[in-house]
Amino acid sequence: MIRLAVGAVVLLGCAHAPATEAPMTDAPWSTIGVADGSANFHRFTRGADGRVQYAYVPVTPEQSSTGFYSGGPPRAEDLAPNDPRLVALWDLLGKLEADQSKHTPDRAKGTGAISWDGPAGKRAFIIQRGAELDGLLKLLAGFGT
Repeated sequence: MIRLAVGAVVLLGCAHAPATEAPMTDAPWSTIGVADGSANFHRFTRGADGRVQYAYVPVTPEQSSTGFYSGGPPRAEDLAPNDPRLVALWDLLGKLEADQSKHTPDRAKGTGAISWDGPAGKRAFIIQRGAELDGLLKLLAGFGT
């Protein structure tokens, strides 16, 4: 009984440690992809050392159905494994996946396609246009600046 109580105290202590104290080298994902409502793509790729490469691949006018739309300039960033933005991103993705009332089966213009690969396999879903997707895109805008 004492062993269980001590284990619980240790786990509780770990759960409240600031995100910047320990690197996320054992994170539950190796790649994350997010396509916004206009098909601009955000990609996160974790290396063996835990560092994460971020790339924003925008739609160009040549790729656009109108011939005019541009998602802006490409962006990239090399992220430390303990970057607090990665912790915030993973937390938000978990919440978005769990709230299935915001999911949609069809990838229509304005929806967001989210996927990741990890030890547990590939996860993917589509989120409806709305405040939740806007919040995710706001968070993603902070990468590659």
